[in-house]
Amino acid sequence: MKIESSRGVGGSTPSRKAGGAAAPGFAPTEGAARAVAAAPTSAAHSLDAILALQAEGFEPDRRARQVRRGRRALDVLDNLERALLLGRAPGALRTELEGLRSGGETTGEPELDAILLEIDTRVAVELAKLDMNAASR
Repeated sequence: MKIESSRGVGGSTPSRKAGGAAAPGFAPTEGAARAVAAAPTSAAHSLDAILALQAEGFEPDRRARQVRRGRRALDVLDNLERALLLGRAPGALRTELEGLRSGGETTGEPELDAILLEIDTRVAVELAKLDMNAASR
């Protein structure tokens, strides 16, 4: 990513030499207590905003990731239902359900988060059923 500033960095003005009272390399200035105006920091604020967005993550990416996870969970639940109806062992499906259960995060959309929570609850119930079935054997 290339970040460009609309303004260049301004140069500093050299200080005036006072008499030879100062040590070499040091030059006292008149009105040292007076603060010098700083250059505008609008570019720094823009950079801070970009970095904050990168650290937080973009909401559309998070939303899309969670929608994919929810759809995948529903597909695996359908496959589990079919496997149980056909009398097959759902070992691989169980592993998929466990993997899908651990990737949940909020999207910031209350309705979508509620649906994803219901899907996660269903996944947890099916995993518990599979555990109970395995323990009874």
